[in-house]
Parts: sequence; structure tokens; C-alpha cells
Amino acid sequence: MGSSDFYVDYNVEVSDIGNEFKRETEQRLRELATSHSDMVGAAVALEKVADTQTYDVFRVRIVVYKRPQDVVVAKQGADPMVALREALDALEGQVRAAREKLTQADTHRDTQIETVYYDLSADEIYATYAKGWDPQDVLQMDHTQIASRLMVEQGLTLDAAALAADQILLVAERINDQE
Repeated sequence: MGSSDFYVDYNVEVSDIGNEFKRETEQRLRELATSHSDMVGAAVALEKVADTQTYDVFRVRIVVYKRPQDVVVAKQGADPMVALREALDALEGQVRAAREKLTQADTHRDTQIETVYYDLSADEIYATYAKGWDPQDVLQMDHTQIASRLMVEQGLTLDAAALAADQILLVAERINDQE
């Protein structure tokens, strides 16, 4: 990702903050965005939430505009740079975890397909998913209608519902021929 593709908006409500705040923010966010196309920008806010004679408390909020879901982090501390570093550390962890989760296979989908395809016979699929259905009614439906009904009523994925619909139609035809 080129540096012109990634933008950072600032809302700094603290007057005595130096350029180090923006420099560190941009450097770490750009490093996180490098070689990835999921991040398009960020918004960074710094505000003083407690102003007393003995201490001050600063809040740093960072929103990263990232596909498929934005990431938001907020940290507070007596030193704005420490709060910034803590927020950036937390943000990096969340972005990396989200990226890792997206790289993992959808095991639920694969498990459903394996169960429908390998673990159950055609008769077992019919008994499990078309229980109470009249074979005559099943034969009046097309493949897509059966698959849609299985997705809605049984919560099957599209692939698993399509496999089950094939088997249900075969069993319904066999039952109809026997009658």
C-alpha cells in the first residue's frame, strides 16, 4: 500500500503536545498497513479527561478503518505518549488477531458438508432433514426450493443444503416408485 493510500485524521485537544505524537502514530499505523489492503485510514483523538492541580489524565482513542470491520481502541494515562503507545500496542494486537481469524478455514461449513456427504446415507439424510415431508410434495419442489428450505429450517450452508437436496430428491423418487 502506498503512503498516499492511507490517511490519518487527528483531533488533538491538548495544546502542549509535540510532533512526536503524530510522528509515532503515523509510523506505527503505516507499518501495520504496509503489505495489506485491509486498512484504508485512521482517526486519532487525544483529549484531557481530568485536569487537576496534582495530576492530569489523557485519553487516546484510535479508530482504524479496516475491512471487514473497523477496530477501535481507547487508553488513558497520566502521560499522553504512554497512553498512545498502549493504545497502539492494543490496536496492533487486535488487527493482527482479526487478520489471523480471516485466514483460518471455515470449519463449520466443512463439518456440515462432511456430515451430510460422508456420514449419512441418503435415507438418513431424508429422515433427518425431510422428516414429516410428504414425498409427493418433495417431488413437486425443485432442487433450489428444497435447498433453500433446508438452509432456513435446518441452518445448513448452501453447499451442505445442495448435497442434502440431491439425496432427498432421490429418496422421495424411490418412495414414490414403491407406492
